[in-house]
Amino acid sequence: MNRVCIALFLAGIPAPLVAEPPCLLCDAPTTKAEPAEPRLPIRIEIESALDFSRVAKTAPSGSVVLDPKSGQRRVIGGLADLGGMALRGTVRVTGQPLAPVRISLPHRVTLRSAHGGQAEVVDLETDAPAQPRFDSNGRLSFSFGGRLVVNAAISGTVRGSVPISVDYE
Repeated sequence: MNRVCIALFLAGIPAPLVAEPPCLLCDAPTTKAEPAEPRLPIRIEIESALDFSRVAKTAPSGSVVLDPKSGQRRVIGGLADLGGMALRGTVRVTGQPLAPVRISLPHRVTLRSAHGGQAEVVDLETDAPAQPRFDSNGRLSFSFGGRLVVNAAISGTVRGSVPISVDYE
């Protein structure tokens, strides 16, 4: 409903304010529904960044999978595990208590090194429930992970941003 009002405003067409006549054939008069009470703004905080740790390339391509639920890391294909601690990303979101939300992650994120190399993170997913909602205190926390794919010659640390959006349903 908000998007329609915004679209009408941007188009320069005022939204009509018309009172509905009462229904003469109904038992109860019809009235327009009261607008929903304003919701608190959603705030997203990244508590820990996604970190696949250290690997070395031993063949043309390989990947590292980081499970969002367990935080377990698996190195697959032409990469050698050099150790270190991998971290799943963790997010804390605050908003309207008990309100249902939709969490959106991108399909892929390109990471770049200072030396010009690139890798991609694909298959991003969260451990959030299928129908996430804020708790009674207006909080929701979840972790996210994905698969780092290395297909080219790269060296150094690769970095990028994972845009996460959370919207009210």
